[in-house]
Amino acid sequence: MSVRNQAVVISHQPESIWQYAHPWRFVLHFVERRELIRQFTLREVQGRYRGSYLGILWALITPLLRLIVYAFVFSTIFTRKWAGSESGSFMDFALILFSGLIAFNVFSECTMRAPTLIVSNPNYVQKVVFPLEILPVSMLGSAVIHSLVSMGIILAGLLISSGKLHWTLFYLPLVYLPLVAFTLGVSWILASLGVFIRDIGNFIGVAIQLLFFLTPIFYPLSAVPVAVQPLFRLNPLATIVEDFRRVVIWGLPPDWLWLGGVTLFSGLVMLAGYMWFMKIKRAFADVI
Repeated sequence: MSVRNQAVVISHQPESIWQYAHPWRFVLHFVERRELIRQFTLREVQGRYRGSYLGILWALITPLLRLIVYAFVFSTIFTRKWAGSESGSFMDFALILFSGLIAFNVFSECTMRAPTLIVSNPNYVQKVVFPLEILPVSMLGSAVIHSLVSMGIILAGLLISSGKLHWTLFYLPLVYLPLVAFTLGVSWILASLGVFIRDIGNFIGVAIQLLFFLTPIFYPLSAVPVAVQPLFRLNPLATIVEDFRRVVIWGLPPDWLWLGGVTLFSGLVMLAGYMWFMKIKRAFADVI
């Protein structure tokens, strides 16, 4: 067989999915594309409020209004108090509730949008050299930026209610780490599946609603019967939400054992999602 024919055979050999499993190559892949990710993330943030009169102020107004409604309903109408709260006041309940919502909203926003993310950008699919894998990354970056704006509301509320902030806020990046990894991995999987199964978005909408009530947002994990707490812990968001409250509201370090386990699991989900996306993305152009 000639050298040319050998080259043709080699070029048509199936691509192994394991070539994307190397953690260092994974990190380097996105570091090299950091400027493109930055531009698309900025476009995501700006595009959300383009044409509105208040612009980026909606990033403050929307979560603040949602916070007031939820806190009023659960602390006043249902007269629910939070175990461990110093005063049980409306402000305390609102801040505790809001800290859980911030973490969950990052995940729910990305997973709700992910199934249509590739389909809604057909022009990029047709460009062979365009790295489609950065679209979920920029979407997540936009969600994280908005969550940090909401976190600023919590910090302002803590200063108003107690006059101090906890030093454990320095642990917040460690708590964000599994949230980002888990959300990104799930988003890659859903974004790729959404190309081939167009109605998966409807299923995800229902699943997110169920997950919302199975995550300790309106209640502490300690309120769950001890016998079923391990089942709730299988939900990575349960540990993440609890640790958000520990480091921001209670002034406690994260639950290191559970945080370590969730971080490891989230990292594996992220790597698996990336491997799946990179392996299947070549088929996108045949479908869209």
